[in-house]
Amino acid sequence: MRCCKKELTNPDIVDGTAYFVCPECGDVREVENYRLYTIEESLNYFKEKYGFMLPKEYVKLSESKETKVVKLPSCENETLKYYFGEGFYEIGTFASVDPNSEHSIYSSISSGREWGLPKTYVPLEGDGHTWLALDYGDSFTEPKVIVTETDEGNSLVVANTFNEFVSNLLQYEEVYDLNGHVIYSE
Repeated sequence: MRCCKKELTNPDIVDGTAYFVCPECGDVREVENYRLYTIEESLNYFKEKYGFMLPKEYVKLSESKETKVVKLPSCENETLKYYFGEGFYEIGTFASVDPNSEHSIYSSISSGREWGLPKTYVPLEGDGHTWLALDYGDSFTEPKVIVTETDEGNSLVVANTFNEFVSNLLQYEEVYDLNGHVIYSE
């Protein structure tokens, strides 16, 4: 729940209705049938709803507020070059596993499907035309990590496992200078 550009947390819950009070403007927001989820309950709910098991390591990333960057493999596809030609994908924040969060994996999936992503993709971050996603096309438990574009539906494998993806993440400051220019060198 957001108000005045702030995430409202720790609601008062009365008879299943959550009451959020904005510290900026004083407005009260109500959410009926609200319940708190543990991490394990969130992961199980996701599996029940979509049939996929999110990598447990994803939880740690979804709680991080740090901007990360992943180096992309080279490719010859012109559309992918257009969108990802710089060779890096910047990840602002990963979607939360909490079903109550405004920036949840559930809303990310909904947006991704509106943009035409296949049902085997779980978008982790994106803006409509480009997405970082888990690709469950080959396995319901061990997804590949891909970047994809929605104009022609092309994708590029970033990592064959989520652990490989995590081990390849870079800090924003390792890749870009203060003006946004690439400074990364191998």
